[in-house]
Amino acid sequence: MEMNDKNPASRNMGGKLKNLYNSYIRTEDIQGKQAMNDDTLELHHESNIDSTEHQNNDSSLHEKIIALEKERDEMREQALRRTAELENFRRRTIKEKQELTEYANQHLLFKMLPVIDDLHSALNAAQKNTDYQSLLEGVEMIYKKAVKIFEDSGVLVIESSLGEPFNVDVHEALAHLPSDTPEGHIIQEVQRGYLFRDKVLRHTKVITSAGQPE
Repeated sequence: MEMNDKNPASRNMGGKLKNLYNSYIRTEDIQGKQAMNDDTLELHHESNIDSTEHQNNDSSLHEKIIALEKERDEMREQALRRTAELENFRRRTIKEKQELTEYANQHLLFKMLPVIDDLHSALNAAQKNTDYQSLLEGVEMIYKKAVKIFEDSGVLVIESSLGEPFNVDVHEALAHLPSDTPEGHIIQEVQRGYLFRDKVLRHTKVITSAGQPE
């Protein structure tokens, strides 16, 4: 026996199933959209967090750069100031040394003026007087005065004796001549040498022996 599709009960059952299916589809669709919305919100939240952290990192890095640049500028300023101070100190030291040298020379020259005066007087006397002995005594007096002035200033004569060994520290050999004196010993003093305190101011110029002639 064939079923009658026009049966009211059958149509009613089919409508309920269709409504139930449509309701299920709508529920799944709503839940899917809600899940998508939740994921979008979570991603947006994470993006906001990352953006905030990035901004904080950029701010911190900028502050560090500013601090380092400030420290660099301060160190550069200190270096320039120290350099200027050292240069001023160097110039001041050079000037003081020059002044000390000039003052020392001025002091010595002032002390030598009486020697010049005595020599001038001795020359005048020699031109008017033929007394050789008086002239000799006057020159000896002037010489002793000059030596005393130099000794007081720290200048001393290098004492060298004939026959003593040649000393390269205080002697300068002008020639080597044959003689009966042992080789390498002084046989003549040509020019006297002087010490300024413990330093050689001028070497004594001497002639040394080359040994006995063949």
